[in-house]
Amino acid sequence: MVNYIIHVSYAQPAADTLERLTDELRKYQVGSGIKAEDGRGYVLPAGNYVYHGKEAINEVRDAIFRIADEIQSGGVKILVTEVATASWTGLDELPVLPEEANQQPA
Repeated sequence: MVNYIIHVSYAQPAADTLERLTDELRKYQVGSGIKAEDGRGYVLPAGNYVYHGKEAINEVRDAIFRIADEIQSGGVKILVTEVATASWTGLDELPVLPEEANQQPA
């Protein structure tokens, strides 16, 4: 599997464009959060996504572009980067859901 970080921006996005895009990308297993080695999750800034798949980078780019352009056409900019490791600071940590906190390791 290949790990990708994707950045999507629009020249003049409508107020709900990135929210709609995020919802649509979730259907294709493209996430808006990133997981650390210790298992904690963090929220990526708006317009940034992660994807793990077997597709070539150009296929990922083209698929994301098609989806983004369907959400709002014109002025779509896509950057897809293949990553082996990532490091960050300042991202908001995802809260632990109550059902996750009560689960015992197998």
